[in-house]
Amino acid sequence: MKNSFALHYGKRASWVIIMTVVLSCSISTAQAGPAEEYIEKGIRKGREGNYIGALDDFNQAVRLQPNNPEAFYNRGVARGFIGDSKGAIADYTRAIDLDPRSVGAYNNRGFTRAALGQYAAAIADISKAIAIVPKMAELYNNRGTVRTSMKDYAGAIADFTKALKLDPLLTGAYNNRGLARALKNDFAGAVDDYTRAVSMDQRYTAAWYNRGNARIAIGDLKGAIEDYSKAIVLDPGMLVAWNNRAFARIAIGDYAGAVKDLSNIVVAAPGNSSGWYNRGVAKKLSGDRNGAIADLKKAASLGDSLASELLKELEK
Repeated sequence: MKNSFALHYGKRASWVIIMTVVLSCSISTAQAGPAEEYIEKGIRKGREGNYIGALDDFNQAVRLQPNNPEAFYNRGVARGFIGDSKGAIADYTRAIDLDPRSVGAYNNRGFTRAALGQYAAAIADISKAIAIVPKMAELYNNRGTVRTSMKDYAGAIADFTKALKLDPLLTGAYNNRGLARALKNDFAGAVDDYTRAVSMDQRYTAAWYNRGNARIAIGDLKGAIEDYSKAIVLDPGMLVAWNNRAFARIAIGDYAGAVKDLSNIVVAAPGNSSGWYNRGVAKKLSGDRNGAIADLKKAASLGDSLASELLKELEK
Protein backbone atom coordinates (compact mmCIF):
# COMPACT_ATOMS: atom_id res chain seq x y z
CA MET A 1 0.00 0.00 0.00
CA LYS A 2 1.01 3.57 -0.55
CA ASN A 3 2.27 5.97 2.11
CA SER A 4 -1.17 7.56 2.44
CA PHE A 5 -2.14 4.51 4.46
CA ALA A 6 0.53 5.41 7.00
CA LEU A 7 -0.72 6.26 10.46
CA HIS A 8 -0.59 9.95 11.26
CA TYR A 9 -0.22 10.05 15.01
CA GLY A 10 1.40 13.48 15.05
CA LYS A 11 -1.55 15.41 13.66
CA ARG A 12 -3.75 15.26 16.72
CA ALA A 13 -1.82 16.79 19.61
CA SER A 14 -3.73 19.58 21.28
CA TRP A 15 -2.68 22.88 22.82
CA VAL A 16 -4.32 24.58 25.73
CA ILE A 17 -3.91 28.34 25.29
CA ILE A 18 -4.24 30.25 28.52
CA MET A 19 -6.90 32.97 28.56
CA THR A 20 -6.86 33.54 24.84
CA VAL A 21 -9.29 36.43 24.67
CA VAL A 22 -9.79 37.05 28.36
CA LEU A 23 -7.96 39.46 30.64
CA SER A 24 -6.22 38.12 33.71
CA CYS A 25 -8.58 40.24 35.77
CA SER A 26 -11.85 41.92 34.98
CA ILE A 27 -12.09 45.69 34.79
CA SER A 28 -14.85 47.48 36.60
CA THR A 29 -16.62 49.60 34.02
CA ALA A 30 -17.62 52.00 36.79
CA GLN A 31 -13.96 52.79 37.47
CA ALA A 32 -12.54 52.22 34.02
CA GLY A 33 -10.97 54.97 31.99
CA PRO A 34 -11.12 55.28 28.20
CA ALA A 35 -8.27 52.77 27.61
CA GLU A 36 -9.87 50.14 29.83
CA GLU A 37 -13.19 50.68 28.08
CA TYR A 38 -11.53 49.97 24.74
CA ILE A 39 -9.96 46.81 26.20
CA GLU A 40 -13.34 45.60 27.44
CA LYS A 41 -14.91 46.34 24.05
CA GLY A 42 -12.09 44.50 22.30
CA ILE A 43 -12.52 41.46 24.53
CA ARG A 44 -16.23 41.33 23.79
CA LYS A 45 -15.57 41.55 20.05
CA GLY A 46 -12.92 38.87 20.30
CA ARG A 47 -15.33 36.53 22.05
CA GLU A 48 -17.74 37.10 19.18
CA GLY A 49 -15.03 36.22 16.64
CA ASN A 50 -14.65 39.81 15.41
CA TYR A 51 -10.86 39.90 15.68
CA ILE A 52 -10.36 42.82 13.30
CA GLY A 53 -12.76 44.92 15.37
CA ALA A 54 -11.04 43.75 18.54
CA LEU A 55 -7.67 44.70 17.11
CA ASP A 56 -8.93 48.22 16.38
CA ASP A 57 -10.09 48.60 19.98
CA PHE A 58 -6.81 47.32 21.41
CA ASN A 59 -4.92 49.71 19.13
CA GLN A 60 -6.91 52.55 20.67
CA ALA A 61 -6.15 51.27 24.17
CA VAL A 62 -2.42 51.12 23.37
CA ARG A 63 -2.55 54.67 21.99
CA LEU A 64 -4.26 55.97 25.14
CA GLN A 65 -2.19 53.91 27.61
CA PRO A 66 1.12 52.84 26.06
CA ASN A 67 2.25 51.32 29.37
CA ASN A 68 -0.78 49.07 29.92
CA PRO A 69 0.36 45.41 29.69
CA GLU A 70 -3.20 44.12 29.29
CA ALA A 71 -3.67 46.24 26.16
CA PHE A 72 -0.58 44.69 24.56
CA TYR A 73 -1.45 41.19 25.77
CA ASN A 74 -4.93 41.28 24.30
CA ARG A 75 -3.72 42.86 21.08
CA GLY A 76 -1.25 39.99 20.82
CA VAL A 77 -4.13 37.53 21.14
CA ALA A 78 -6.10 39.31 18.41
CA ARG A 79 -3.08 39.40 16.14
CA GLY A 80 -2.57 35.69 16.69
CA PHE A 81 -6.12 34.95 15.59
CA ILE A 82 -5.71 36.87 12.34
CA GLY A 83 -2.41 35.14 11.56
CA ASP A 84 -0.01 37.97 12.43
CA SER A 85 2.40 35.81 14.42
CA LYS A 86 5.27 38.29 14.40
CA GLY A 87 3.00 41.06 15.58
CA ALA A 88 1.60 38.81 18.31
CA ILE A 89 5.11 37.96 19.55
CA ALA A 90 6.03 41.65 19.62
CA ASP A 91 2.93 42.45 21.68
CA TYR A 92 3.47 39.60 24.12
CA THR A 93 7.07 40.72 24.51
CA ARG A 94 5.95 44.27 25.32
CA ALA A 95 3.38 42.92 27.79
CA ILE A 96 6.16 40.96 29.53
CA ASP A 97 8.40 44.04 29.63
CA LEU A 98 5.60 45.92 31.39
CA ASP A 99 4.55 42.98 33.60
CA PRO A 100 7.32 40.38 34.04
CA ARG A 101 4.88 38.05 35.82
CA SER A 102 2.39 37.85 32.95
CA VAL A 103 1.89 34.09 32.77
CA GLY A 104 -0.52 34.38 29.86
CA ALA A 105 1.93 36.43 27.81
CA TYR A 106 4.78 33.96 28.39
CA ASN A 107 2.53 31.00 27.55
CA ASN A 108 1.01 32.54 24.45
CA ARG A 109 4.34 33.80 23.17
CA GLY A 110 5.62 30.26 23.62
CA PHE A 111 2.60 28.90 21.76
CA THR A 112 3.18 31.33 18.89
CA ARG A 113 6.89 30.58 18.71
CA ALA A 114 6.18 26.85 18.63
CA ALA A 115 3.78 27.37 15.74
CA LEU A 116 6.68 29.04 13.89
CA GLY A 117 8.99 26.11 14.66
CA GLN A 118 10.96 28.06 17.27
CA TYR A 119 10.79 25.23 19.76
CA ALA A 120 13.71 26.08 22.04
CA ALA A 121 12.39 29.62 22.52
CA ALA A 122 8.90 28.22 23.11
CA ILE A 123 10.20 25.87 25.82
CA ALA A 124 12.00 28.78 27.47
CA ASP A 125 8.83 30.89 27.50
CA ILE A 126 6.56 28.21 28.91
CA SER A 127 9.19 27.24 31.48
CA LYS A 128 9.20 30.88 32.68
CA ALA A 129 5.43 30.72 33.01
CA ILE A 130 5.78 27.51 35.05
CA ALA A 131 8.33 29.18 37.32
CA ILE A 132 5.77 31.90 38.06
CA VAL A 133 2.79 29.54 38.55
CA PRO A 134 4.24 26.06 39.18
CA LYS A 135 0.88 24.42 39.92
CA MET A 136 -0.94 25.28 36.67
CA ALA A 137 -1.50 21.96 34.91
CA GLU A 138 -2.16 23.51 31.48
CA LEU A 139 1.36 24.92 31.35
CA TYR A 140 2.94 21.47 31.70
CA ASN A 141 0.56 20.17 29.04
CA ASN A 142 1.67 22.94 26.69
CA ARG A 143 5.36 22.40 27.33
CA GLY A 144 4.87 18.69 26.79
CA THR A 145 3.27 19.41 23.43
CA VAL A 146 6.30 21.45 22.36
CA ARG A 147 8.62 18.69 23.55
CA THR A 148 6.63 16.20 21.48
CA SER A 149 7.22 18.42 18.43
CA MET A 150 10.94 18.39 19.29
CA LYS A 151 10.87 14.56 19.49
CA ASP A 152 11.79 14.76 23.19
CA TYR A 153 9.21 12.12 24.00
CA ALA A 154 10.55 11.25 27.45
CA GLY A 155 10.45 14.92 28.45
CA ALA A 156 6.98 15.28 26.99
CA ILE A 157 5.67 12.25 28.91
CA ALA A 158 7.11 13.68 32.13
CA ASP A 159 5.33 16.99 31.50
CA PHE A 160 1.99 15.38 30.67
CA THR A 161 2.30 13.18 33.77
CA LYS A 162 2.94 16.26 35.91
CA ALA A 163 -0.07 17.99 34.36
CA LEU A 164 -2.28 15.01 35.21
CA LYS A 165 -0.97 14.87 38.75
CA LEU A 166 -2.01 18.50 39.19
CA ASP A 167 -5.32 18.05 37.35
CA PRO A 168 -6.50 14.46 36.84
CA LEU A 169 -9.45 15.77 34.81
CA LEU A 170 -7.30 17.43 32.12
CA THR A 171 -8.50 15.16 29.33
CA GLY A 172 -6.22 16.59 26.65
CA ALA A 173 -3.15 15.63 28.65
CA TYR A 174 -4.16 11.96 28.45
CA ASN A 175 -4.49 12.24 24.67
CA ASN A 176 -1.19 14.05 24.38
CA ARG A 177 0.67 11.62 26.64
CA GLY A 178 -0.76 8.81 24.55
CA LEU A 179 0.61 10.51 21.47
CA ALA A 180 4.08 10.82 22.99
CA ARG A 181 3.98 7.20 24.12
CA ALA A 182 2.95 6.03 20.66
CA LEU A 183 5.79 7.99 19.08
CA LYS A 184 8.11 6.30 21.61
CA ASN A 185 6.70 2.93 20.44
CA ASP A 186 4.89 2.30 23.74
CA PHE A 187 1.64 1.46 22.00
CA ALA A 188 0.09 -0.39 24.93
CA GLY A 189 0.67 2.65 27.13
CA ALA A 190 -0.76 4.85 24.41
CA VAL A 191 -3.93 2.75 24.21
CA ASP A 192 -4.33 3.07 27.99
CA ASP A 193 -4.05 6.87 27.81
CA TYR A 194 -6.44 7.23 24.88
CA THR A 195 -8.89 4.95 26.69
CA ARG A 196 -8.79 7.28 29.70
CA ALA A 197 -9.38 10.25 27.41
CA VAL A 198 -12.43 8.78 25.66
CA SER A 199 -13.88 7.48 28.92
CA MET A 200 -13.79 11.06 30.21
CA ASP A 201 -15.08 12.59 26.98
CA GLN A 202 -17.04 10.36 24.64
CA ARG A 203 -16.94 13.06 21.95
CA TYR A 204 -13.13 13.37 21.91
CA THR A 205 -12.68 12.65 18.20
CA ALA A 206 -8.89 12.91 18.18
CA ALA A 207 -8.51 10.40 21.00
CA TRP A 208 -10.73 7.85 19.23
CA TYR A 209 -8.71 8.32 16.05
CA ASN A 210 -5.38 8.10 17.88
CA ARG A 211 -6.45 4.96 19.73
CA GLY A 212 -7.33 3.43 16.39
CA ASN A 213 -3.79 4.14 15.21
CA ALA A 214 -2.27 2.61 18.34
CA ARG A 215 -4.48 -0.46 18.00
CA ILE A 216 -3.28 -0.91 14.42
CA ALA A 217 0.27 -0.91 15.76
CA ILE A 218 -0.45 -3.68 18.28
CA GLY A 219 -2.39 -5.75 15.74
CA ASP A 220 -5.88 -5.11 17.10
CA LEU A 221 -7.43 -4.47 13.70
CA LYS A 222 -11.06 -4.93 14.70
CA GLY A 223 -10.60 -2.61 17.65
CA ALA A 224 -8.99 -0.06 15.33
CA ILE A 225 -11.95 -0.24 12.94
CA GLU A 226 -14.32 0.40 15.85
CA ASP A 227 -12.31 3.43 16.93
CA TYR A 228 -12.07 4.91 13.45
CA SER A 229 -15.81 4.35 13.05
CA LYS A 230 -16.45 6.33 16.24
CA ALA A 231 -14.22 9.16 15.00
CA ILE A 232 -16.05 9.20 11.66
CA VAL A 233 -19.45 9.42 13.36
CA LEU A 234 -18.21 12.42 15.35
CA ASP A 235 -16.46 14.04 12.37
CA PRO A 236 -17.55 12.69 8.96
CA GLY A 237 -15.07 15.01 7.26
CA MET A 238 -12.07 13.42 8.96
CA LEU A 239 -10.60 11.84 5.83
CA VAL A 240 -7.60 10.30 7.61
CA ALA A 241 -10.01 8.22 9.68
CA TRP A 242 -11.75 6.95 6.52
CA ASN A 243 -8.31 6.24 5.04
CA ASN A 244 -6.97 4.36 8.04
CA ARG A 245 -10.19 2.38 8.48
CA ALA A 246 -9.79 1.29 4.87
CA PHE A 247 -6.23 0.20 5.68
CA ALA A 248 -7.48 -1.88 8.61
CA ARG A 249 -10.26 -3.38 6.49
CA ILE A 250 -7.79 -4.40 3.80
CA ALA A 251 -5.63 -6.02 6.48
CA ILE A 252 -8.54 -8.25 7.56
CA GLY A 253 -9.57 -8.98 3.96
CA ASP A 254 -12.64 -6.72 3.85
CA TYR A 255 -11.85 -5.27 0.43
CA ALA A 256 -15.42 -4.19 -0.30
CA GLY A 257 -15.50 -2.20 2.94
CA ALA A 258 -12.16 -0.62 2.09
CA VAL A 259 -13.38 0.39 -1.38
CA LYS A 260 -16.45 1.97 0.20
CA ASP A 261 -14.32 3.96 2.65
CA LEU A 262 -11.95 5.13 -0.05
CA SER A 263 -14.87 6.13 -2.27
CA ASN A 264 -15.80 8.67 0.39
CA ILE A 265 -12.30 10.11 0.10
CA VAL A 266 -12.29 10.46 -3.69
CA VAL A 267 -15.70 12.15 -3.54
CA ALA A 268 -14.57 14.58 -0.84
CA ALA A 269 -11.11 15.23 -2.33
CA PRO A 270 -11.18 14.37 -6.06
CA GLY A 271 -7.94 16.22 -6.70
CA ASN A 272 -5.97 14.07 -4.25
CA SER A 273 -4.16 11.36 -6.16
CA SER A 274 -3.64 9.20 -3.07
CA GLY A 275 -7.35 8.48 -2.70
CA TRP A 276 -7.62 7.27 -6.28
CA TYR A 277 -4.42 5.24 -5.96
CA ASN A 278 -5.49 3.57 -2.75
CA ARG A 279 -8.94 2.76 -4.06
CA GLY A 280 -7.30 1.34 -7.18
CA VAL A 281 -5.20 -0.94 -4.99
CA ALA A 282 -8.25 -1.99 -2.97
CA LYS A 283 -10.17 -2.77 -6.17
CA LYS A 284 -7.22 -4.77 -7.48
CA LEU A 285 -7.19 -6.83 -4.28
CA SER A 286 -10.95 -7.37 -4.56
CA GLY A 287 -10.55 -8.74 -8.11
CA ASP A 288 -12.02 -5.68 -9.87
CA ARG A 289 -9.24 -5.30 -12.45
CA ASN A 290 -11.09 -2.85 -14.69
CA GLY A 291 -12.11 -0.67 -11.75
CA ALA A 292 -8.54 -0.71 -10.48
CA ILE A 293 -7.21 0.38 -13.88
CA ALA A 294 -9.71 3.25 -14.05
CA ASP A 295 -8.75 4.53 -10.60
CA LEU A 296 -5.04 4.16 -11.21
CA LYS A 297 -5.33 6.05 -14.50
CA LYS A 298 -7.01 8.88 -12.62
CA ALA A 299 -4.26 8.86 -10.01
CA ALA A 300 -1.61 8.85 -12.74
CA SER A 301 -3.29 11.80 -14.47
CA LEU A 302 -2.92 13.68 -11.17
CA GLY A 303 0.82 13.04 -11.18
CA ASP A 304 1.05 9.84 -9.14
CA SER A 305 4.17 7.94 -10.22
CA LEU A 306 3.34 4.80 -8.23
CA ALA A 307 0.01 4.57 -10.02
CA SER A 308 1.80 4.66 -13.36
CA GLU A 309 4.05 1.78 -12.29
CA LEU A 310 1.14 -0.35 -11.07
CA LEU A 311 -0.78 0.35 -14.29
CA LYS A 312 2.06 -1.14 -16.30
CA GLU A 313 1.70 -4.39 -14.34
CA LEU A 314 -2.09 -4.52 -14.71
CA GLU A 315 -2.11 -3.71 -18.40
CA LYS A 316 0.41 -6.36 -19.43
